[in-house]
Amino acid sequence: MKITETLLISASIGCFILWIMEFRRTGSFGEHYWLIMLCLAFLLGFQYVRTQRLNRSGQGPVVTFKQPKKKPTRKKKS
Repeated sequence: MKITETLLISASIGCFILWIMEFRRTGSFGEHYWLIMLCLAFLLGFQYVRTQRLNRSGQGPVVTFKQPKKKPTRKKKS
């Protein structure tokens, strides 16, 4: 795990803990919605950076799409 990944996951966990503390203090979900969104943004950033690193090193999952099967063609009778 690189330093950028560590910082992103730590920021995500930190925002989540702050949200829990603020939610318990005020009891209002709407006022501190931005903390949850910031937590999710850091989490998605972490996943993006990690996936990019794994794909560059060749260890990550390579997504391949299945080609749709072609229907067999019927020969026309003359």
